[in-house]
Amino acid sequence: MIKLLKGSDLVEYISERQAKQVRALRQSKDTRPKLVIISANPNSKAIQTYIKLKIKRAEELGVETDVFELDQKEVKSKLKEIAKDSSVHGMILQLPLKDPEQTEELLSLIPPEKDVDGLTKNTMVQPATAQAIMWLLAGYNIELKQKTILIIGKGRLVGAPLTELLEAQGHAPISVDDSISNQELGLKIKNADIIISAAGSPGLIKEEMLKDGQVIVDCGTSESNGKIVGDLDPRVYESKLSLKITSQLGGIGPLTISSLFENLLQLIDKRTV
Repeated sequence: MIKLLKGSDLVEYISERQAKQVRALRQSKDTRPKLVIISANPNSKAIQTYIKLKIKRAEELGVETDVFELDQKEVKSKLKEIAKDSSVHGMILQLPLKDPEQTEELLSLIPPEKDVDGLTKNTMVQPATAQAIMWLLAGYNIELKQKTILIIGKGRLVGAPLTELLEAQGHAPISVDDSISNQELGLKIKNADIIISAAGSPGLIKEEMLKDGQVIVDCGTSESNGKIVGDLDPRVYESKLSLKITSQLGGIGPLTISSLFENLLQLIDKRTV
């Protein structure tokens, strides 16, 4: 039996609280929260979708947003400009970049006090997606102690920060690169209690790799036949195994957006103290 883990079911309460915080900032401190999103990969359907969702959530919360779609060679000067703008409380450099080799250099131009993604070296907040995953697991009362936790993918957005976060909380996840052989990956998946996949490889996790009782959080995003898909083979959703897995729609994405705005509000709070 499949039980779906829906981040969207946990968002309403968080959004209500965040909207109240925004109203309080506007009324009592005359602060108008403002977020800037910079994108240099306009042909990515996944990126365009996530930007639209962030704008929609910002409107619901009462947060002002500006979006700049630029050629990557223009990003450096724009980041420097926004970093100096005192009216801006948060900045997002939308990843991945067309040229990922520039990722570290460009992220370093975001001041920690404006880093809502939590990806800069001296970040003041939790990495957004990693925090969202922890919220999801806690929201569904999924125990982590004495569990074998497998993280697939060591990327900057999910795998690396989540590994650090879990280790800091006393857990010891097994992190693997998604390029390992299917046989080796299949064995690691079969032996895990909790699987968190952020490989960006469509259909990477097959039903035959799984066993009863596992928890699977699919954070993978890639494009296949014009659609945004995850790492979990869609046929798994029809499996007769007893599994807890993130839903194909409304899984971890809505909570990640909530996490971004949580970080924005935390940064504003630290700024106004």
